[in-house]
Amino acid sequence: MKEKAKLTLEYVIRELDKEVRSSELGSWKAQAEKEAESGDEETLRQTYTNLKIIMDAQQALDDTVGEILVAENILTPSLITKGWQFWKQPLLTKNQREAIQSAIIRWSETEVAQLDSLGDAYENLPDEDAHSGVMFLASMLDIASSCRQQLSTDLKKILASAEDE
Repeated sequence: MKEKAKLTLEYVIRELDKEVRSSELGSWKAQAEKEAESGDEETLRQTYTNLKIIMDAQQALDDTVGEILVAENILTPSLITKGWQFWKQPLLTKNQREAIQSAIIRWSETEVAQLDSLGDAYENLPDEDAHSGVMFLASMLDIASSCRQQLSTDLKKILASAEDE
């Protein structure tokens, strides 16, 4: 693995680890339940808004991570038409590239499956129920955090195995 690829993976891992919910803070759902215990409608709306903002920011991070990891070796139109002029030795070996792609696919599939099952559980709740909306968003954040943590772990393994080579 080339140095640029190692630095990129280390950066992605750091960013993922920043967004993983620490065990000291507990889960998003547990924190949301504490805030929602008051039953005050204004507090629930504010909590919902805050969770939505956090979720949007984390989705942007997920999109960026996906672009960084997947786009690293994608052919661009200029490479297709004048590839011989732009060719450089790949940053990753074929096995490393496949391992990263597998980690991303596993991350995506796991998150989608868990969010689908969560969506099914919350599907029949009334739309106006602010407490249910807060719990739904908090549960989504917990799922995203656990999936991010798994991706980070997978990337750390790939990085460690690359350093052993």
